Amino acid sequence: MRIAVVGAGGTGGYFGGLLARAGHDVTFIARGAQLEALRRRGLTVRSWRHGEFSLPVRATDDPDGVGPVDLVLFCVKTYDTDAAAAALPALMGPDTLVIPVQNGVDSEERIGRYVGAERVLGGVAYIVSHIEAPGIIAHRAGPGKLVVGERHGPPRPQTRAAVAALQGAGIEVELSSDVEVTKWVKFVFICAYSGMTALTRLPIGPILADPESRAAYVATMEEVAAVAQAEGVRLPPDCVEQQLGLAESL
Repeated sequence: MRIAVVGAGGTGGYFGGLLARAGHDVTFIARGAQLEALRRRGLTVRSWRHGEFSLPVRATDDPDGVGPVDLVLFCVKTYDTDAAAAALPALMGPDTLVIPVQNGVDSEERIGRYVGAERVLGGVAYIVSHIEAPGIIAHRAGPGKLVVGERHGPPRPQTRAAVAALQGAGIEVELSSDVEVTKWVKFVFICAYSGMTALTRLPIGPILADPESRAAYVATMEEVAAVAQAEGVRLPPDCVEQQLGLAESL
């Protein structure tokens, strides 16, 4: 399968590295020091789950030179979504699919404006990874799991083919029948966890140990859950309690 990985950071480098190791034709769309390192020395992945491996990879900052691919893993930070999505048409073939691997709940709509909504699957990643040094990806925690799904209707053949390719590379993948719920459940967690740790400049333990900051943490999750309900997303009734339990387990 021809695959383009847009964004070769902790997430894209990890998933793209596994796909390249499995023999797929993978091109990384990167920039700066990361691009230079990938071109000169290749990619190294250090994973608690898959061990360490290195391999030469193809990397560029010019999607126009790549041509149509079968699958795009869209792994840039959310604030770079529109700038990166504007270059996606060069990668589109008749059946190309795009899987956004980002935090947030609106990436699919934003990307769809550039390539067509029907090409964009829902995607959620569960991984803790980062660029340890240019060209080196460290996967320190999290299962390295993806949840993907059609946003409307049953899975198409190209969706099942993409899932099979990811699974064949050793990536844990769940094909969801309601990926919107999965996205919003993670969003409930992310908004509170990222928001409160940034606000207080504290790790999660002290935040949850203090009654006032704990109350603010829970209130943040409840607000996001209320927005999901207003959007028509049917979260599990105990979603906030589940995500609070996840935070406490850290």
